[in-house]
Amino acid sequence: MYALALRLRPTSALTFRVLPGSILDIATYPFVPPTTLSGWLRRLFWAKRGLEPPDLKEGNAPRFYVLPRRYLPLGAYPIEGWRVHRTYRHGPRSFGHREFSRLRREGKPPKGGDLQLHTWEYLLAEALLGAVLAEREEDLQAFRELEGYGAKLGKEGFAYLEAVRSPVAVTPEEAQAQPLTPVWAEGWAGPIQGAYPLYRFHYGKGKDPEPESLDPSPIQGYEGAYFVLPGAPDQARGFFLEGEFFAWDLLEFLKGGAHGG
Repeated sequence: MYALALRLRPTSALTFRVLPGSILDIATYPFVPPTTLSGWLRRLFWAKRGLEPPDLKEGNAPRFYVLPRRYLPLGAYPIEGWRVHRTYRHGPRSFGHREFSRLRREGKPPKGGDLQLHTWEYLLAEALLGAVLAEREEDLQAFRELEGYGAKLGKEGFAYLEAVRSPVAVTPEEAQAQPLTPVWAEGWAGPIQGAYPLYRFHYGKGKDPEPESLDPSPIQGYEGAYFVLPGAPDQARGFFLEGEFFAWDLLEFLKGGAHGG
């Protein structure tokens, strides 16, 4: 396979909501999940063509807009200074509220004020290293034209694609290293920074639209498994890209392997 290194530059604080579980306590992944990177890169192809994103008002059948299956995004990870900031935010108790967002209020406020207190996490990062893989080197050349374009990234935040490297051939190797990416929980024996559910797309019938198309991808939902983020070097299987080690079992899980193995 061939791997393409992407350097992302955030221009604001980022939130990648950890689901399930983040309701009043909005926790963030300390990285860009693979599924999120796929959708973000699709938006950059639209931006390059000057296209507006489709109307994203959803009913009971949500639509997905991601890269074609010939691409395998592995996510993007902080490579310079970063931290997760935790704070409090006010939010409406109900999405059908009327008082909460008014610019001007008159008379006595409603009982309870339509407010509830959230805890909220933000990822503050200087730069992120992402990777996209493909079986054919020529398929990755299209990303070279996306340098300088940006879009909303995650639940909250914005970033632009600062640099795209040349594709390199990668094969799995064993190394004493600390993977930059999450690894399959059951396959890691070293220290960890945290445990997170990761997801891959569950595809239905239909043809993948090209990245520049405004047609939705043939996705029916998600399939998940638990991964851990390594906290120190240990024996691992993967490949080096831009001096960082990417776990191979993450790649296998995203391709459709059972539990990343």
